[in-house]
Amino acid sequence: MDIPSPARDELKQGIRLRRFLLASSFSALYLALLSVFYVQDRIDQQTLVEVYAIVAAFVLFFYCIFRFGINLWFPDPSLTGWQFLASVFTMLYVVYRAPDTRLVFTAFFFVALMFCMLRHSGRMLAGLSAVSLASYALVVWLRYKASPDVDVMRSDALHLCVLLVTTPWFVLIGEHVKRLRRGLTEASIRLEGIEESARRDDLTGVYNRRALIVAMEDAKRWADAAREPLSLCVIDLDRFKRYNDSFDHLTGDRVLRTFAQTVQGGLRATDIFGRYGGEEFVQVLRHSTVAGAMADAERLRERISQLDIPHTRSAGRLTVSIGVAQYKPGEAIIDTFARADEALFRAKQHGRNRVECEAAVAMPPASARAGRLARAPTHSP
Repeated sequence: MDIPSPARDELKQGIRLRRFLLASSFSALYLALLSVFYVQDRIDQQTLVEVYAIVAAFVLFFYCIFRFGINLWFPDPSLTGWQFLASVFTMLYVVYRAPDTRLVFTAFFFVALMFCMLRHSGRMLAGLSAVSLASYALVVWLRYKASPDVDVMRSDALHLCVLLVTTPWFVLIGEHVKRLRRGLTEASIRLEGIEESARRDDLTGVYNRRALIVAMEDAKRWADAAREPLSLCVIDLDRFKRYNDSFDHLTGDRVLRTFAQTVQGGLRATDIFGRYGGEEFVQVLRHSTVAGAMADAERLRERISQLDIPHTRSAGRLTVSIGVAQYKPGEAIIDTFARADEALFRAKQHGRNRVECEAAVAMPPASARAGRLARAPTHSP
């Protein structure tokens, strides 16, 4: 994507800030559960007030870091590891003051690990887990030293053993899931590349016939929804057969590629251009009335007539004939194409190297020529 670097950095910073706010919502959920424990007399009021203050301070601290771009000074601008350690140490403080909150610690410890999986490798995840479990063991020892209660010590030790056994498996499975996710992402990118290749013409690189039909239908739906004008240009290279006859088919291929590249260089961001078949191309002009499309087509005709294609000068300059038609709200896009094709036919009849607009007077039904969308195009001599 052609996004300027400052805008891209700002976009990434915005994503980091949103992720931080998402993680902060889990902090709010943790505080809500502690409030339930308080109602059940499992945690005292002072500890609850203190942990509210600690969480609020950490949230404000990290928010300011992200808001003022200080996080960009760190190797990991997302600061996932630092946020993880802040949450773990906060929960361990609560466990130290209120042992009955071990259950909440276990659940939110693994949730925090899941957030780390999004940013860090398995080795980093294992290191953070080791620091957390060692800190938990330190909390158990400090509480036993402060109050040598054997029953509480036994419960803490059993809980620590459960964490020691389950955490490595959680990290291992998490790394496996991360590899699977990476593989799925790579496969998705490859499939998108294959799909994009299937929509491109092998010779010129522009949209092929099938993609053009889809694009015209999409443009019609957009024009109907937004009530905006839409026009089609059907373009045919004049007497293209002479390049193949005078030189060879490879030279003809070079002429087609040069033409397609020239047209693409002058497209607007909303224009769609592709090869309908043979030496016939279609340009879909969104937000364009027939007058605007005629002006664009005339500029294109002049630009093509001034092309100097090496090795083909003896066959004469390349010229194009163009037919233009504007979409009528509610009609099938096939009818718009047919009217543009009728205009192209008149341009060929009137001497080529010209632009013709759809007839202002009533024309015979276009359904006979509209069938060209379903079969290979024909060209006038």
